[in-house]
Amino acid sequence: MRNLLLVLGIIGLNACQAVTVNHADSPVPVSVRADDAACWLEEWHRVITLPEDQLVQAFNTRQLEFERSANPETRLRLVLLLAEGPQPVRDQARALELLKELDAEQASDSANALAALLRQVLEEQRWLSNKMTRLNRDLKDSQMHVDELERQLRELTTIEQNIQERELPNNQKE
Repeated sequence: MRNLLLVLGIIGLNACQAVTVNHADSPVPVSVRADDAACWLEEWHRVITLPEDQLVQAFNTRQLEFERSANPETRLRLVLLLAEGPQPVRDQARALELLKELDAEQASDSANALAALLRQVLEEQRWLSNKMTRLNRDLKDSQMHVDELERQLRELTTIEQNIQERELPNNQKE
């Protein structure tokens, strides 16, 4: 989320210059007007500070707006909330689906830039989530293996102690 805000901030500050956004495999050259970037930043900052009940209400409003008019702006307003919003409204899988259906030709340059950034962030987060799942599974498997080795070590220690106790009486007889 911080990466997205940082990039949007840079776009807003450098809006008079051409901006190159790297999207997955190829760069997407984008020229962004200052008022467009400022609009997206203002939208984002206004929404993330809402209390949970108002956040859910804003989400429902955006959902209705999108259902009435599925233009790129209403789509991105909904996607931004789904992709990077607070937990009660976050649904990154749905956000990615909505981004894939975005008509880039109808969208403004800033909307295309935001869509490219969101897509990249979502794909990276999905990759990281999958990686974390694999690492957690590997960690759990390793911990089970360590537990099994510790159990075997305890059993061997018990066997060794029993053997030593048996040998001790034999040594005392001699």
